[in-house]
Amino acid sequence: MSSEDKRVSLEADFATSTSLHGFSKAYNAPNRALRYLWILAILAFNAWFAYMFISMIQSYFEYSTITDMTLEFTDEVTFPAITICNYNRVDSNEVTMAELSYLSPMLYGRQMDEPALRGLLDLPPAAQNNTDTSTTTAPTSGFNIADIIRQRGFSLTPMRMVWCTWKGQYCTSLNFTHSFGFNGNCYTFNGDRDSPLKQTLEGVDNGFKIVIDVMEHLYTEQSVTSGNSGEVGLRVLAHDQSEPPMMETHSIAIAPGSHAFMAVTQTKYRNHAPPWGKCQDLELTYYDTYTLPGCHLECRGRLVEQACGCTPYFLPGTMPPCEPQVMLECVTSVTQQLMTGDLKCDCPTPCSMTKYGAAVTYAGYPNRLTKKFYNNAYNLTPDYIRENGVVLDIFYESLNYQTISQLKAMDAGQLASNMGGTMGLFIGASVMTLLEISEYLGLRFARLVSRRQRPLAINVEPTTVTKGNDWKQ
Repeated sequence: MSSEDKRVSLEADFATSTSLHGFSKAYNAPNRALRYLWILAILAFNAWFAYMFISMIQSYFEYSTITDMTLEFTDEVTFPAITICNYNRVDSNEVTMAELSYLSPMLYGRQMDEPALRGLLDLPPAAQNNTDTSTTTAPTSGFNIADIIRQRGFSLTPMRMVWCTWKGQYCTSLNFTHSFGFNGNCYTFNGDRDSPLKQTLEGVDNGFKIVIDVMEHLYTEQSVTSGNSGEVGLRVLAHDQSEPPMMETHSIAIAPGSHAFMAVTQTKYRNHAPPWGKCQDLELTYYDTYTLPGCHLECRGRLVEQACGCTPYFLPGTMPPCEPQVMLECVTSVTQQLMTGDLKCDCPTPCSMTKYGAAVTYAGYPNRLTKKFYNNAYNLTPDYIRENGVVLDIFYESLNYQTISQLKAMDAGQLASNMGGTMGLFIGASVMTLLEISEYLGLRFARLVSRRQRPLAINVEPTTVTKGNDWKQ
């Protein structure tokens, strides 16, 4: 068999034996017209497959995501940490005049002496009442904002926390942990991350209940200049145990004179890291777990320290405590720049986090017999209860939680599956077909190499012998 016959046999063998659709039909077509039609179909479907192949590759490297939402029902749900703050930083019956004068730039926007403070707080002049407004003596050493607020501010004494229960069992101030917020002392119930409480029965009677006397008559805050708007009541936040409470932006305001029912829901988020997502778990300096509130608090504290050279009482940091005048001028300015966007915090979304939502409804409080009980037990008038009493119930309406997961729109397995399906649909190819093509190309290359290495053939024609020993070709 000639080399041409062998070449034809190699192509013919591939065309008649390959699993690629259409090749055998084109080779064995009974006439030229039908062969051209098959060749045209082969080219068209291969071109369409190439287009789909490129589209799938492009879609994969766009790193698109989809969102999966599931609702899980369970026998018990982790109860959130509950942080409570008062809208007042220091109480007028606890703070001394010297301490209040020291805090006056932060509280009232200007430095005030004792006569001015007494007039503002409607206290009798010092000449008429030579006793201080507090039975506690003022510190003999330098003042510190955090120390004054901690000692003279909102507390959970039995006179302030009238009632506290968890699933019907009494709780005390020992069940709370202290922290600082912009509004002063804050207290967190169920803040232990290692052993959080769990609600095992749904409904208001199986959650957390607290009754607080805000003592509005002891408020020393003033509207606008103190950074508040003259509110009375509590700030309440349900949050994960791993998150520090960020009361200024996430809390719910509860006004006195009402019974607030706070039905909480739990949502777990699972996000993807780059390139499919933007989540990133950074290492924080003052918190063990990376969370958005922790990152924002550290960022704000760092910006204030850079601009003011001190650490505010409600932000983490290592610099000396800020003085009230610095709080008024510098810290407020940094806070305003953060609000306007002139200063920014780079806090990426965590790859996993748990958030709590709340639906708050209200009922009138107290009723006639409750007013009578408070009057007999605590000598509190109905007007006082209406202006100072806050009743709060926090609970799960149903024992479930929602999971929101960010998933890859196309992972490597899906890409391979889509490519395989498209190959089979348009050109009838599979992974085994790739081996067939590789075999054909390998044989074709080997034949080409062997042809180049083959020595040239020399044609020798036969000769005849004549008389006279003459050679004649």
